[in-house]
Amino acid sequence: MTTDKSLISIQEIDSYKKFIGNKTLNLKKCSDFGFNVPKFLAIPSTVTSILLTNPSARKDIAKKIVHTLPSEKYAIRSSGLLEDSQSQSFAGQFLTKTNVRPSGLEDAIRQVLEHADKYLKGQIDKFSIIIQEYINPQMAGVTFTRNPNGSREMIIEYGYCEGEKIVSGEIKPKKVSFYWSEQTPKKLPESFVDQKVIEQFKDIETKNNWPQDIEWCFKDETFYILQNRPITTISPEKYQESTFLDNNLAKQKKYYFEKTEISEIAPKPNTITLDILKKIYSPKGPVTNIYKKYNVAYKDTDFLKIVGNDLYVDKEKEIQSLLPAYSYLQNNTYSAKFRKYSKTLITLKNLLHLNKIKTDDYEYIFDNLKNKIEETTPELNIKEILEKFLTDYEIIFQANLLSGMAIKKLEAILKNEKINLPEIIESSSTFVDLDKYKINLPQNLQGNSIDIADKSEFATSVKNSQENKDTKEWWQKISSYKKKVFEKKIEEGIFYNYLREVGRYLTVKNINLLRQSLLNIAKQNNFANPEDIYFTNLENVLENKINEEKCIANKNNYLKYKDFEFPSTLTSSVPNIKNKIMGVSAGVATGILQTADMIKNTGDKNIILYTKMLSPDLTTYFDKISGIVSNNGGLLSHLAIVARESNIPVIVGVSLNTTQIKIGDKIQIDGSQGKISKIN
Repeated sequence: MTTDKSLISIQEIDSYKKFIGNKTLNLKKCSDFGFNVPKFLAIPSTVTSILLTNPSARKDIAKKIVHTLPSEKYAIRSSGLLEDSQSQSFAGQFLTKTNVRPSGLEDAIRQVLEHADKYLKGQIDKFSIIIQEYINPQMAGVTFTRNPNGSREMIIEYGYCEGEKIVSGEIKPKKVSFYWSEQTPKKLPESFVDQKVIEQFKDIETKNNWPQDIEWCFKDETFYILQNRPITTISPEKYQESTFLDNNLAKQKKYYFEKTEISEIAPKPNTITLDILKKIYSPKGPVTNIYKKYNVAYKDTDFLKIVGNDLYVDKEKEIQSLLPAYSYLQNNTYSAKFRKYSKTLITLKNLLHLNKIKTDDYEYIFDNLKNKIEETTPELNIKEILEKFLTDYEIIFQANLLSGMAIKKLEAILKNEKINLPEIIESSSTFVDLDKYKINLPQNLQGNSIDIADKSEFATSVKNSQENKDTKEWWQKISSYKKKVFEKKIEEGIFYNYLREVGRYLTVKNINLLRQSLLNIAKQNNFANPEDIYFTNLENVLENKINEEKCIANKNNYLKYKDFEFPSTLTSSVPNIKNKIMGVSAGVATGILQTADMIKNTGDKNIILYTKMLSPDLTTYFDKISGIVSNNGGLLSHLAIVARESNIPVIVGVSLNTTQIKIGDKIQIDGSQGKISKIN
């Protein structure tokens, strides 16, 4: 089909859409959906080459525009045939002319065409134009219905000016970010509420089935959509995750969920694994018992939260399990603040007893863990294995609790020193001879975490480290007084770092016993796939009420969300939190930033692994990478411990949503200083 028609009305657009760009088609759709769009005409791509070279043709079409669409002023906008597609927007690449009087139409069209011809390198036949009634706004702005970086919030930028001044960067606009489930923020003008503008933005996304970049304005209290295009930087998977969170997180209710160290040991727990975790924190479980030993009143607040398949900690419930007078929900910095006077006494008592806990009993804890790991386990039934697991976990939790305290003390005394905590811990042989504390591990262990389904290759590389030159020089230069003050705390920190790994060995040993017992029960019940038993709950197993069909149904529901990768924090409002980048394993590494899926089939070590969290199973990639960058994690993460012993630099606190670093970039990381830089 060809056409020599030079000017196309909105009613004719569907007949000529082959010659009209997506920007025009999107405006037509917006109008059809019932949104208020300024009146406009389209100049098809079939005549743009003529208009570019023929002044007489431009003069004629300018007359036709004034006759067909009378207006005091016009806006001439690009509408390239490749522009504003689902994969590429060309946003801001073409010239726009606004506030054009009828007498200036011919020249404005010439300028827009000449600019496009230069940009398209002569392919002006792939370019069309929108002629729009110009709205001289009192207020204008741009809305991203989702953050182009991939997170789920809506972003609105606006100013009391033309929208072109905002998109061109001429003025600094006001900016408001908020989640779809929130009420309209008070920072936005009242006219947003009166005109139900936020609802219109949501409706435009919903009707287009995709996040939208929308330019809009207000004139005489009337709201106009000037143009809209799909946001091209969001993947279908990210959009699906965003809509899932919108539909499944509480509306108008404050919350703060975070992936913590608990999440690292079971990032996506199946039913059995989640039940095991809940047993650990139950009123008669190992956590309660250890806190009771130190006279701390711990309350099970059921703070474990599953979103999709991902394990989060409800930080509000977690802090109130120990410090009920505090809250994370006082402001959107999501930091702990004093809240309830009625809970002051129990909070002060717990703080007092927590501060009285001593961390000098590490050799006793080591001996206890060592004996439990090396002892021969008699043949036990499933109930007895579970009881043994929970009893043994008391010493594991005690080691974890005291290690956190020891590391904080060490961090505090090193605050003003020219040495970093990861470097001290990695230089353990300068201060402690860990070779004296060997353990005979059971044979054929599988997995590295508390996850019953974790069958990754068991990793143990804790060994006495090599001396670090910088650490040794620092130690030699400090005064004898400082050495006396530091020595004991350094020894404690290094030893507890080791004890966390020893505790993991005992966890893995007992999980292996529990896994084998579960698989045997499944086989006795003639399960076609014995591992389906992981999707029943512990009570059904203990009461011999397992049902294969229900297990399969639960597994199929679980698999619906297996590919979702949610953020490390989920909050009820857009948080005012800055990620602190921190080194947790010393050393410098250079390489291409890639995800685990990208490096499975490569042997090139010139790679830095990017991960959402430091889960222990990532040790399987150690022979293929030179460093690790993680969104989440800490110095005492099990993976960080093993990485330090394997001399793999690690930094944490890096979100690809808030940094210029992207997957595929060549980068350098410094695990001592907590630095990341892009290499051009």
